[in-house]
Amino acid sequence: MNQLKKNKRELKRIDWKTVKRIVSILHNNARMKKTLLATTCSMGYDKCRLYIDWLEMMDLIRKEINDDGKEELILTEKGRSLYSKKFNIENFYVKQIYRIEDL
Repeated sequence: MNQLKKNKRELKRIDWKTVKRIVSILHNNARMKKTLLATTCSMGYDKCRLYIDWLEMMDLIRKEINDDGKEELILTEKGRSLYSKKFNIENFYVKQIYRIEDL
């Protein structure tokens, strides 16, 4: 029995560039299937699944069933807030302009 262990992979380290890529793509596309998300992010499916599980655990995304009975991913309110506050490129440039003007 000890030889039969569950082999559940987990993320050892969070790459925030990858999180940004996933959240940004979901923000721009509203809802996506896991395979399409992995392809769009240029990631392997297994690695993308690890990030999906982590993002779901952090309540940044949630899974919903579409009309065809397929599972799709969407951003939660917390995920949209993260995108608008941290990952939105327009906010980045606005902050940079304010920093330059403050000098």
